[in-house]
Amino acid sequence: MSSSPSPPLPFPPHLVIPLVRSTLHDRVAGVLVGSALGDAIGLYTEFLSAPHAAAAYPTRKFTLTGPPHATPFKLDAHRAPKEAGHWTDDTDHALLLLLSFLHTARTETVGHDAPPPLPTQTDLAARLRVWVTQGLRVLDTMPLGLGRLVGTVVASAGFDTEPERVAREYWERTGKRVAPNGSLMRTHPLGVMCLFRGEEEAFEVAASISRVTHVDPRCVVACVIGTGLLRALVRGEVQGEGDMDALVERAVEWHRREGKGEGQELEVEELWRHVRSSGGLEDLKLDDQAAMGYVYKTLGSGVVLLRMAMKRIAASRGGLLDRTRLFEILITDLIMRGGDADTNACFAGALLGGYLGYSFLPDHWKHGLKHGEWLLSKTDALCQVLRLKDGEYSGKEDKDTEIHGGRPELRQDEMEGRWMLLQQATVRKMEETAKATSSKVTGLGWSLPWQSKEKKKR
Repeated sequence: MSSSPSPPLPFPPHLVIPLVRSTLHDRVAGVLVGSALGDAIGLYTEFLSAPHAAAAYPTRKFTLTGPPHATPFKLDAHRAPKEAGHWTDDTDHALLLLLSFLHTARTETVGHDAPPPLPTQTDLAARLRVWVTQGLRVLDTMPLGLGRLVGTVVASAGFDTEPERVAREYWERTGKRVAPNGSLMRTHPLGVMCLFRGEEEAFEVAASISRVTHVDPRCVVACVIGTGLLRALVRGEVQGEGDMDALVERAVEWHRREGKGEGQELEVEELWRHVRSSGGLEDLKLDDQAAMGYVYKTLGSGVVLLRMAMKRIAASRGGLLDRTRLFEILITDLIMRGGDADTNACFAGALLGGYLGYSFLPDHWKHGLKHGEWLLSKTDALCQVLRLKDGEYSGKEDKDTEIHGGRPELRQDEMEGRWMLLQQATVRKMEETAKATSSKVTGLGWSLPWQSKEKKKR
């Protein structure tokens, strides 16, 4: 185990052995698709308690394909607007970062020793502003799952030009108490983008991107740890728990030294209680209604799951171990504990995907992911930019990377019409299900986004 930070790798990568290049490509795809799968599977139990999740899905089996069809949701107003295999706002926000990075990237002009520029605070702010009002335009999807903190900060005056200042003012105004997981859920692409950069540069961009909306030091250090872990996993530098603990220590020390004066000291013991949970997932109490969106719960659940994967692989001692089943078993165990299940599994899925690789993600999940082929095409574009895959790519020529995804900007009346259509379709779906099960529809709990009392704090 090394306690020193890892240096950047040469760029373009000097990968003489094709197998190494292929392995890195597989891990990059594992991060991006694994996180989206965790998000989509986590939606099944999001906001449920563990007992309610067990009652709703007694078999603990989930499929996004068939036969005969994908596992149906426990139908309620939260899940009814979605179809099985849809990811949520967690992956949407991560994709804003990926598209921002790709927009400025061109394989043919990348220098021999410098990777393309990383996303900036102002570009992410502009893309978040569009998402909040119009959804993910490139896929023409709605902005479902908007959290209280993000919604308030993004709507504030000055956010476009000074997002960190606006986020800090909101944090101070609300008493510096709330540390939700809304920045951690989006930062996993940064670990891949920093593959050929130094560790401390990865820490710096993770902190900067967190502060676009979340400036609480617990949110910032969680993003620093998550980005560092993902970078190191893809590079093959985190092989065991000792490597992981050393990286967490370096991230905490970096934050102590470079934390930009958040004005609040980290309680390091509290952080370690979550990422070294002696009782595993049970001790994290993920379905605690009062704290389910706490950033350390999401960070801890991902790190604990990664520890479990490493222990099982080590215990096999080179013997037969179905790693495809390992991803499915661990993510299922996590989401059946309820709480903010989609966000917890989104982050954990990124870590496990980076550790195991895309090849070991379960087929009956990844082949049922809505927009899965599109996501793979963007993953391939990223790998081309990183020189892990043959081919040429120019973000300026890829309209998907534009801030409106190559689509026209929607007017407010057009969005209101879309919300009404979605509301009608949701009510109709619930009524049809109620008739089929001879049950009574009550308490739909549905409202337009500007009328709702959002459950999440992120």
